[in-house]
Amino acid sequence: MCGIAGVFSSRPIEPLRAGVERIVQSQHRRGPDFRAIESIHGCRAGAVLGHNRLAIIDLSPLGNQPMWDVDRRLCVVFNGEIYNYVELRRELESLGHRFASHSDTEVILESFKRWGTDALGRFNGMFAFALFDTSTQRLLLVRDRFGVKPLYYVTDHDTLHFASTTTAMAALLGLSPDLDYVSRGVRYSVYDHDDAAPYLGMKALRPGHYLEVGLDDSGSVTASLKPFYDLGERIAAQVDALAAMPTERLIQTVADLLDDSVRLRLRSDVPVAVSLSGGLDSCGVAALAARHHPEERLRGFTFGDPGVAASEGPLAAEAGKMFNVDVTYVWPGIGEICEAYLETLQAQGAPFPDATVVAQYLVFKTAHVAGFKVLLGGQGGDEAFMGYRKFQAFRLSQLAARKQYGRALAFAISLLPTFFAERWRWWDSWKARNRYLNRSGMSTVLRLPGGEMAIGYSPSQTLRARQAIDVTLASLPTLLRYEDGNSMGNSIESRLPFVDYRVMECGIALPEAVKLRGGHGKWIVRQAVAGMIPESIRTARYKRGFDVQEGRWIDGGLGEFIREMLRARSREVSEWLAPGAEIDRAFSNEQLKARPSAFAEATTLLWLVRAGSHAT
Repeated sequence: MCGIAGVFSSRPIEPLRAGVERIVQSQHRRGPDFRAIESIHGCRAGAVLGHNRLAIIDLSPLGNQPMWDVDRRLCVVFNGEIYNYVELRRELESLGHRFASHSDTEVILESFKRWGTDALGRFNGMFAFALFDTSTQRLLLVRDRFGVKPLYYVTDHDTLHFASTTTAMAALLGLSPDLDYVSRGVRYSVYDHDDAAPYLGMKALRPGHYLEVGLDDSGSVTASLKPFYDLGERIAAQVDALAAMPTERLIQTVADLLDDSVRLRLRSDVPVAVSLSGGLDSCGVAALAARHHPEERLRGFTFGDPGVAASEGPLAAEAGKMFNVDVTYVWPGIGEICEAYLETLQAQGAPFPDATVVAQYLVFKTAHVAGFKVLLGGQGGDEAFMGYRKFQAFRLSQLAARKQYGRALAFAISLLPTFFAERWRWWDSWKARNRYLNRSGMSTVLRLPGGEMAIGYSPSQTLRARQAIDVTLASLPTLLRYEDGNSMGNSIESRLPFVDYRVMECGIALPEAVKLRGGHGKWIVRQAVAGMIPESIRTARYKRGFDVQEGRWIDGGLGEFIREMLRARSREVSEWLAPGAEIDRAFSNEQLKARPSAFAEATTLLWLVRAGSHAT
């Protein structure tokens, strides 16, 4: 897990090297173990490739990057992990390839020499990398299937810049904030999808795509975007076969896929820990990891206090005791929370909508202080297996639209225990309903462009198709940005078994009846981990996220801290506030707690002031 940066150009390369050095230096936390930059000169095109290394696989200098193949034809800088690198290496060795290191990076190089871009379909992992081919003087930028690892780029007529992060590259090139990007975040809590990036003129490389970069006859940069993965096709190919399976076999299929996904993600030359909560997904991952980690007790990190019943601490303690995990609890005071708020804003490089992102940052920070570089987590389970409550509402809407009133009534009755278990949370969901019901999203006191985004549900859709929208647009891409920014901001590699493409494809392709059943979402996952996790977690009617008690934070001092920062920048902030809006009124404690977009607006204002300071 690392940071990458570079430039491809028909111009002389050395004058461009200083800019790459600045970006690489800014990405120090993504890879503090080694840093290097390589200038590659060609007769028509050249490149500068920079790398920050977080050493996890093959800790020796042989794993350092930029890395060349033995023939010095291909040079790569790589961020991520190829989890099945062991199997790929064996296959390549059987075909005559020889390796100097034990790294997964070298497996990428040799795979490209053998299979070209067809190698991408063989990789099981999270990856973003740049590969320069000296024989063709072309650059290839690649991003994994779901965009777990970020990669941004900017082109002009003769140069392309790229990096893992946005802030330093935007400062180098004098880019202005993209107001459409921040508006979508405030109105819909959707920031990242497709090629969206926080700055005008910048693009994110689309997940599941690669960008072939070269020069035309005039020396101008050409960039051809090509897909190597199609989620819809992969889902459609499995639907009929899964529908024909008996339920018990489906449960075993999911159990086996999850188990193998966790097994692969435990491959590491440094100690591995888990992010453990009172929720089903992370608890299931932790239980499976502990089974594969019998030689020593696994370490878990949770946001909560075992003595605070309203937190996830008591459930995490119960889970840790059951499957032999030592739990470290993160339950900060208000001073640490306020400090972490600013650190999170810096680590994210973009706005975020609520305090759960700060809590996630603090978990990674605690793991880093404890000396860990790798954490397994539960992100992606809700998207793969219909874990969000909205899917139950979508199912009711679907049945009603089909005039299947008896089935709709039976389904509604099955939800009653869940409704009562979460009755104290329904008001929060109701406040944010316009994310889904109103094509213009939630209202805002910021002066931002409008624009419509449809992330709700039409009964003419299948629920499976709506799941795919969460994976590609409405949920997962933004959550993965939070995960990457918070983990890498603390020099931690976050590994996500539910985002294994095999698990994700199977989960979405499964019949709805094994995902929504008995008033539960993720019913089949609950069956797959039966006996491995506490029943209080497996059969819980409520949904656990980070129980941050945001209202308590705001009343305890975070609200005033946010207002103080906004007041200190009142002149710049006023540019973005709607007429008549005042800082103390719009962002009072009551407004920060009651108005669903208020927290996101405050974070957006602070980010806009920072981001706008380097625009030309």
